[in-house]
Amino acid sequence: MKKICGVIVLILTLGLIWSQGVYAQSGDAKVEATNFVKASGVITSVETKEDTVTLTVETISNEPQITFFNVTDESLVFNSGSTKKIEKSAFQKGQQIDAYYDKDKPMIMIYPAQISPELVIVHDEKTFGSVKVGKFDEELRSLDNELNLKVDNKTILENTAGEKLELPDLSGKELIVFYTMATKSIPAQAIPTKVVALNYISPELKQIIINDYFIQDGIKMIPLRKVAEHLGYEVKSYSTSTQKKVTLTKGNSSIQIIRDMKVYSYNKSLQLFLAQPVLKDKKTYVSDEILDILK
Repeated sequence: MKKICGVIVLILTLGLIWSQGVYAQSGDAKVEATNFVKASGVITSVETKEDTVTLTVETISNEPQITFFNVTDESLVFNSGSTKKIEKSAFQKGQQIDAYYDKDKPMIMIYPAQISPELVIVHDEKTFGSVKVGKFDEELRSLDNELNLKVDNKTILENTAGEKLELPDLSGKELIVFYTMATKSIPAQAIPTKVVALNYISPELKQIIINDYFIQDGIKMIPLRKVAEHLGYEVKSYSTSTQKKVTLTKGNSSIQIIRDMKVYSYNKSLQLFLAQPVLKDKKTYVSDEILDILK
């Protein structure tokens, strides 16, 4: 009976978080304001086993619940104050955290819940810092209308790999926004100290990649056409006497890739892949870093 009650509480708790944190109202329609569900709490114990750190967390809610968060090497972990990535080995009992996990992730209804978060924010006790995770439009206004970003020349813009981004790269992306002050207006205005563009992968896209990838020199190579078309890009291939080229177009975005060469063009800006695209089984494969651009 106790277990059944626990599951009921878990369902109600997740449902409450879903309704408050995932969707926002826009006129008569609901818009998806984020791909993630947020759960906040205090770490009561830390257990390390192989490559996973399991955090026992007492969640902060009207009815506090215990949740197990399994943090792996694939989880992103940031400090709210320094804005820097931290190792999962740095978790300590008593720390307050915000854990974000994919809203579409299948979950076994047991109590306590066991969740593998995509992102964990550790609250810095000495250096104040606020963090907002959500989708933003072209004007850098969050889709839930809570925050409008005013990026200046001191704001650090990067992807999850720590690579520098330009302002146009943020449009339409799910962002991690670090800031210290905001106005009391609606939406609040803030000059962020750092913005990280998240590489969100839907369950459907994850399955495409799981079913068709290989590792080359330690780099995951994924099928270019399958992935790009799934994300709404038009894919065209053509050959010259010396080169095999693939062009991806979607709206104002244009990407040109040359097989067997690391260099590629993104909106006429030349960039480099970690590994050169290759042909395998009559398909072009590229390193999975391209997901940072396609999303």
